[in-house]
Order: sequence, then C-alpha cells, then structure tokens
Amino acid sequence: MTVFGVGCAGGVVAEILHWWNLRQAEQLPAYRVSLFYWGVTVAMIIAGGFVAWLYFGGRAEGIIAFHVGISTPLILQKLVTSVPQPAGAKNVIARPAPSLRNFFTW
Repeated sequence: MTVFGVGCAGGVVAEILHWWNLRQAEQLPAYRVSLFYWGVTVAMIIAGGFVAWLYFGGRAEGIIAFHVGISTPLILQKLVTSVPQPAGAKNVIARPAPSLRNFFTW
C-alpha cells in the first residue's frame, strides 16, 4: 500500500501542476465545477498509484514510485491530446464545450 500511496501522491502533484498552468488564464475553465472533471481527476490520481504498484509491487524506492505516479497522468494527458481533432469550420472562435480532451489540454 505504501508504493500505491506514494504513486497517488505523484498523481496529486500532477493535478497541482495542471492548476498552476491555469493560474494566468483570463477565465477559469467551466469544468472546474463539474463532477465529471473531479471524477476524472480522482481516476488519474488512482491511476498514478496503480501503475506504480503494477511496476513495483510492494517494494520500491519512494522517489521512483513518486516519479511513476506523477508521470502516469502526464503520459495519459499527452496520449489524449495527440489524437487528431476532427475537421471542422476554420477561423471560428468559440469557447469549446467541456470535454475530456479539453480537460487534458493545459
């Protein structure tokens, strides 16, 4: 459970980094009050702990488990944002609807 907990702590740091990157935004994202958003956030934190536990089982150095925990949400974020966007109207400025893709774009 210690490896899982340290991995989860890394996931929490990844979420803090997400909000740190939003600190200069003119307007905070609409998803900040969404239960879906907070559910995905908790899932990313748990994923960080789970992947650390999956890699190391019950034995690992703390810093390595923390590193895996922080990198898991960042890798998932990169995977989601790497999927090409569907073609649409060009030069249209509109506020995007809250989505999982927008959640991962920071």
